Amino acid sequence: MEAVSAFGSALKSTTPERSYPTHRGHPAAIKLGEELDIPKEIKSPETGIQIEIPPTLRHVSVVTPLAYYLSAEVVPGESPQLSTKNGFTCDLEKEGDLERTVEDVLKQVFFLDCIVRTEGITPLPLYEREAVEQKLGFNIEETYHQKLPGQIERYLSVAFSTVEPYFPEWRCKTYLSITDEIIEFLPYIADGLSIVKIQENRGELSSPAEMQAVEDFMRNSYTRSANSTRSSRSAGSSIEQSDIPTIKQSWNSINSSDIRSMVPLSAFHHSRSRTPREDPIEIEVVCNDSEMREELEAVNSVYGVREELPFDVTFHYNLKTGELENVLAKNIDFMHFIGHIDRDGFECSNGKLDVSEIECVGVKAFFLNACQSYDQGIQLVESGSIGGIVTIHDIINSGAIKVGGSVARLLNQGFPLYAALDVVRRENIVGQQYLIAGDGMTTIAQSETGPPFVCETNSNEHKFNIRMETYTTTGLQKGSVCIPYLEENEMYFLTSGEQGPFKATEEQISDFFNMGDFPVIMNGSLKWSSEIPADEL
Repeated sequence: MEAVSAFGSALKSTTPERSYPTHRGHPAAIKLGEELDIPKEIKSPETGIQIEIPPTLRHVSVVTPLAYYLSAEVVPGESPQLSTKNGFTCDLEKEGDLERTVEDVLKQVFFLDCIVRTEGITPLPLYEREAVEQKLGFNIEETYHQKLPGQIERYLSVAFSTVEPYFPEWRCKTYLSITDEIIEFLPYIADGLSIVKIQENRGELSSPAEMQAVEDFMRNSYTRSANSTRSSRSAGSSIEQSDIPTIKQSWNSINSSDIRSMVPLSAFHHSRSRTPREDPIEIEVVCNDSEMREELEAVNSVYGVREELPFDVTFHYNLKTGELENVLAKNIDFMHFIGHIDRDGFECSNGKLDVSEIECVGVKAFFLNACQSYDQGIQLVESGSIGGIVTIHDIINSGAIKVGGSVARLLNQGFPLYAALDVVRRENIVGQQYLIAGDGMTTIAQSETGPPFVCETNSNEHKFNIRMETYTTTGLQKGSVCIPYLEENEMYFLTSGEQGPFKATEEQISDFFNMGDFPVIMNGSLKWSSEIPADEL
């Protein structure tokens, strides 16, 4: 409780501006030891906010993101509640549901901070303010100048149902099994303002219904399995637990089941310690099966096509184990592997390479487009990587080729791993086969268009409706704003989530598509703005 109470020391402001990601620093790391030792320089601002909870690890874990955001003191109490020095209290376990109540309070306080901060140093015309201001029942300007306890009281006096429809997408949930090893994850969970859920089985990565749909699609199809007989885990099965501590994160998907991510603590450590490169982004593409050259040709036309952000791309064919080990040891941004993998390692021309036997990995991010690549992906993260895309089952070759090309293009345009998978799933059911090992926020390039987004459009007699779905990144986290560059729009929107619909003429949408290269859903098909001919509008 005392350690989590110290997380607020990382906040650069206790005003509503802390809803901007630039006003939220990263909480100090935690190391397990024999006794509490908090350095004197780590001192949280006194906000007059307390969170009272029963003294259990479950309760502490659930309230951690809220305590960090409010710089609240976490203290023992009989029942969960938030209280202020003004005497205001808020039940944090309504209807006996601690997790849901804490989630609702965090989202509501954060959202209303985003509204109220428009009276401060950034008076932007915000769409969400225009939508809810008349429904709030308090004066926004007056509230901005109040102290935090007074603001919290006003915020939580508003009915949750009044503001919930306007919340930005929160996307990430973290599922924790209550063991001591999760304690060191808490600063990273707080930093992402992730919603915390407690689970019993931390290893289940795919639902039976989800995997049955994929199995039906795969039946009688050629897969990338290195074995002649299927050896993949059954639908809904649990990942075997290794000695590597992990937590499960789940990313909300737009129109499919959630995207799963298994995250070792090392992923967060490597992310924090890795500094941006000044040189061109380095990508290594490895194809260790000559029958999969089609995917190699697809990604060859994608990587490095942006003049203002040059990529240094190297292609490798049929590497031996020692040669692949040399590639993995290089300090590069991204590796795209095409070939065969199983629990024993990467298949090479002279045998298999098991990453667990490698001392150090320099690859920042990766895409292992092979069957059953999860175990080796986790080992890559543990040995030095931040995150990557992997599989837990067999994948059919034709689907893998399409997914490989699409993922390459999305990552090239600045999409983080979770967002790239979200878009790919719209195009191909085989996208359900992929998950994330490590940090789902990992990117290899910066988006040209502000936050990365996917655009969906439909037309009626040359009049268009446009909707945009934006995604957060490490550089544009919760609380960021963006403005869609459409002629009739002058409003800013919170990232992430749906924006629109916007109305546009054929000329306006053509100009919009020419502003950059981004994914577009037209009539249910995934296209790219730079490749849509005028006669298809």
